[in-house]
Amino acid sequence: MKTETATIKRVLEAALLSTQQALSLSDLKKLFEGELSSDTLRRLLTDIRDEWEGQAVELVQVASGWRFRTRAEFLPYLERINPETPPKYSRAV
Repeated sequence: MKTETATIKRVLEAALLSTQQALSLSDLKKLFEGELSSDTLRRLLTDIRDEWEGQAVELVQVASGWRFRTRAEFLPYLERINPETPPKYSRAV
């Protein structure tokens, strides 16, 4: 079971790291063809969140589901390579 759990967690990580938007529990259940209960899935996601503690990215639960995001303390550095520019409006606007 330990190997199976480790594999399931790696599949969840791969799915969450490969998408820009949050994934709901129902989205994540599709990965396993509904074989995991919502409670088991929540427990595994909490385990993953704990395992990523102290890394540059974190797993968070948001209103629409679960997603990885960069920790806030690293955003000033990232803004240096990807600065936000205000939108340019045409004269008509």
